[in-house]
Amino acid sequence: MSKRTEATCSDCYFRRAGLCALPGETPCPTFRAFAKGVMVTPKQPQLVPLRAAS
Repeated sequence: MSKRTEATCSDCYFRRAGLCALPGETPCPTFRAFAKGVMVTPKQPQLVPLRAAS
């Protein structure tokens, strides 16, 4: 198992691009990971079909 590190504002695309206006180092809801100079979109949750009512 690999150890997962907590994300920080330094890992955020907006902070690195100078677009963040929020103080502090706690990731906000608009956090987007920064990788190779581009913004990484968040993973979408898997859709689960509804079961038909019986």
